[in-house]
This record gives sequence, C-alpha cells and structure tokens, in this order.
Amino acid sequence: MQGKVFLFDMDGTLIDSNAIIEEIWHRWADRHGLDRQAVLAKAHGRQASETVRLFAPDCIDRDAETAWVNEQAAKKTKGIKAAPGAEDFLAQLRSTEWAIVTSAKRFIAEQWLEAAGLPRPETLIAADDVERSKPDPEGYRLAARRLGCAIDEAIVFEDAEAGLRAGRDAGAKVVGIGTSLHLSHLADAWIADFRKVRLSRKVLAGFRIQY
Repeated sequence: MQGKVFLFDMDGTLIDSNAIIEEIWHRWADRHGLDRQAVLAKAHGRQASETVRLFAPDCIDRDAETAWVNEQAAKKTKGIKAAPGAEDFLAQLRSTEWAIVTSAKRFIAEQWLEAAGLPRPETLIAADDVERSKPDPEGYRLAARRLGCAIDEAIVFEDAEAGLRAGRDAGAKVVGIGTSLHLSHLADAWIADFRKVRLSRKVLAGFRIQY
C-alpha cells in the first residue's frame, strides 16, 4: 500500500486507553440507568458530546454531562501505554508526514500522549478543531489539508467503526488495527499492531507499507 502521509486515530490505535474509556462510559451509563454495552458500542471513536447526544435523556443538561465525561478523562492517565510498535513506527516519520485525528478534546489528547510516552505531532486534529464528530470525514480531510497532501494519498490507521467509516468516506486508504476483525470490510487492510508493519520510503511515491 502506498501513500505520502499517515493519519492516525489515537485511542485504541496509537495508545491503549480502552480500560479508561470503558470505565468512564460505564459509570456514565449507570448514572442514567442506560445499557452499558449499548453506550460503549457507540462511544468508541466518537466525541463525548456526540455520544451524550445519542443517549442522554431529554431532561438532563447535555453540555454538563459532556463536561463531566471530559473531566473524568482528564483525571485518568495511569495505565495508559503506547500500542505495540507505535513508538518505533512514529520515530521513522518526519513531522510533515503524519498527524493525529482524535475525537478527544485537545487537552486530554496531549495528556494521554505524554502518559503513553509518544510524541505530540505538529498536526493534531482534536474535537476542538471540527464541527462534526467521526464518522463524519471532516477531521481526516482537515488533517490532509494541513499536511499539504491530497486525501487519496493519505493512509488512515483506525480501530473503531466510526473512525474507519470516517477515513473511508474522506477518500483515504484505510488500515484497520486491533482485534475487531468483524469491521475488516471497512478497511483496505488489517493489522494486529504496528510491530510487523514495514515502512519503505520512496522518493516520488511517498511510502510503501507492508504488513
């Protein structure tokens, strides 16, 4: 697979934060008598505000509930770690060759990247930077523009259904990562993690990856 830039999701892709995310959304669901698994199934890959919008009862303040979720996330960094092979993979790239597109708020993304021991990219598209949450392709298209690259020359790495759809609908090549192989129909390729991904730099074509 060839491309000129790499666009990475953060949670579940570059970092392992699933335990924290699950704990927060389980607590939020319990607060309102909602089905934990139904909430979590939609929460992965989406902005907190979008998940709250989808599930919150009409009688509650959605802005306050979103703020609560984000506050819980900001408090938790213990146990966050880099995905296998992610640090070595990123070390091969120049700052103009990659970006992160996350549904987290910027201050949370920066805290979690630091906790995982991963670099903060020059191009970080967070929830603060877009009007629409994944699965809308806005974030990925914006990241490609900021890197000065056509979206069809970008390779997106994603683990969640919302993000896979966002990358695909943006027009990028999409690599799925992780154990959710039932979503493989949404990706051009699938990898378990970054440890076996081989990257070769091409002078004119950008990069070729093998897995």
